[in-house]
Amino acid sequence: MRADPQRYLYLAGAILFGLGAVTGILVSAVFTGKLGGNPDFMLAAHLNAVMGCFWLVCVGTTWSRISLKPSHARLLILSTVIAAFANWGVTLVKALLDVRGIDAIGEAQNDAVFGALTL
Repeated sequence: MRADPQRYLYLAGAILFGLGAVTGILVSAVFTGKLGGNPDFMLAAHLNAVMGCFWLVCVGTTWSRISLKPSHARLLILSTVIAAFANWGVTLVKALLDVRGIDAIGEAQNDAVFGALTL
């Protein structure tokens, strides 16, 4: 990451795009009933991956215009990449567990997703 942050962001975007493509296949499996879970949440996970990919590529594209200290630049990159992947991952787990995760209701799976979303 220190050598070329732009390439790192592009690579992270490409990996997230690949995960989004695989999640797109899972969307059809959930919609047809071959895989358990919530189809609407699975579609949201797919779209989160694709939109996160575009966000990472956009940050990479504008990287030459960003003027930050190296430590701050590293923090920006890490937080952006972690947020994009976490957004996809938490939504994917939420879809597979078929829980909303919007409030703590005393159900372990729902509360775990709620905690992850809150974090």
